[in-house]
Amino acid sequence: MRDLAARAGFSTATTYNLIGSKSTVLYALLNQSLDRVGAARSNLPIGPDPIEHVFQAADAAVNYYTADANFYRPLQRFLLSMSDPIQRPRYMQRAFVYWYDALAGFENTATLKGKLVREDLANQLMLSYAGVITLWVHDELDSQQFRDQIRTNVAFTLLALSEPKHRERLLDLIGDARTTAPILIQGGDLDDFTVTE
Repeated sequence: MRDLAARAGFSTATTYNLIGSKSTVLYALLNQSLDRVGAARSNLPIGPDPIEHVFQAADAAVNYYTADANFYRPLQRFLLSMSDPIQRPRYMQRAFVYWYDALAGFENTATLKGKLVREDLANQLMLSYAGVITLWVHDELDSQQFRDQIRTNVAFTLLALSEPKHRERLLDLIGDARTTAPILIQGGDLDDFTVTE
């Protein structure tokens, strides 16, 4: 914040008064990064294969953050502990729209008729991504494991609605990713993790 104030020609106190807390500034940076990821994704053509388009969106997001992991890991690690009533909801809205747009190819397919709608899938993908990026931010997954786990989660989500012709492809992808996306809690008796009253 001191460096930001110095570059802007203000005192640190004035900077806080003008733009708010450090978390506000950092969320603004994160929102800006998500806009860039969205712009990269929007440049991808929507081909005849809607499943491939969702995986391209997943890869675009992972590629963007892992390309500058030394910046985005600490940034998101800090923000995970902060609440911002304006910037965080904006970030979550942008994340939802990112996945909603990635699912554009499903809008008019038979797979989204009935009770399951595009918004449901976008919400599921957004929440799944938020969980996996948390593991990456805390160094529990390396960049390749991060990518493979995101792709696995996308495949599981799409498996629930895919036409039979896509089922084997998605199952193969899950099997391939399993080699590098680890089961984080291994060994021991699962009863040890049971919550008792």
